[in-house]
Amino acid sequence: MKNLRAILMPVAILLGILIPQAHVLSPMMPFLIGTMMFLTFVTKIPPQTHGYTFKIEIRALVVSLLLVAALAGIVKLFDLPREVLLGGAIIALCPPANAAPAMAKMLGGSASLALKIFLSGNLIACFSIPIVFGYLTGADASLSDISMNIFNTIQPIISIPLAFALGLRAFYPELADRAAKFQKYTMFVWTFSVFVILAKASYDIREMGFWDLWDSGKLPMMAGISLLLCILLYALGWYVERNRRPIESAQSMGQKNTTLVIWISTLYAGPVVALAPTCYVVWQNLVLSYLSARIKTKDSKAE
Repeated sequence: MKNLRAILMPVAILLGILIPQAHVLSPMMPFLIGTMMFLTFVTKIPPQTHGYTFKIEIRALVVSLLLVAALAGIVKLFDLPREVLLGGAIIALCPPANAAPAMAKMLGGSASLALKIFLSGNLIACFSIPIVFGYLTGADASLSDISMNIFNTIQPIISIPLAFALGLRAFYPELADRAAKFQKYTMFVWTFSVFVILAKASYDIREMGFWDLWDSGKLPMMAGISLLLCILLYALGWYVERNRRPIESAQSMGQKNTTLVIWISTLYAGPVVALAPTCYVVWQNLVLSYLSARIKTKDSKAE
């Protein structure tokens, strides 16, 4: 499965860039996100035997808020386009990805802990994204109005799959166990989502004019801020829990549910802002490919 992922993801990225016509599939994104959420939520979670889940996720939230504040100061100090702030903020606030538990296990961490972090992180995002991102984007509306709009957009994508999964687990555990067996196939849903995301980005860039975006500096700035945040988030995640749970913490901060925030940023901030989390998809998968290859090299040496 690990080798298959290493092949499929670069192919999905390349095809997405080369086939912008596939942007017509973008209305499927809420259903793809919901499917991945359900398959992750329905997984049986072991009893809590440690106290790190809430601690790690609160740390991740605090780091995210500090990054947003620092980014706001940098944008104001250097008079950068507001899209840089919005693009960086939505990345920083983005909850952990559905694939984070599987990746944590692959790297030698605890999949159950990463799954609990994923659950709590996505629930926190239901409130942190509407409030913070709503404040940053709500120039033409009151904070309560824009925050409620964003909340009403996010929470069904998370709450409906969660309620369905918990109900299935409570009343039909055998059926839930059968559904949980399909969790490993979220990789294919995620790969298809990446293809659609990059096809939409490719289409938007062509529509807006690649050279216009490049000459204005917005495209390189979106790519640059997403790369910087990708490195920072993985490094900070590892550093703050370096003595206890570095793998799970790094995955919780660095591996982002980009499908969710690209959709949100497109709806509420426009396609230019959505370029930042779209670029993050590329950087994130390069990091994950590097980590996977590093683990594979260590395993080969051990043999």
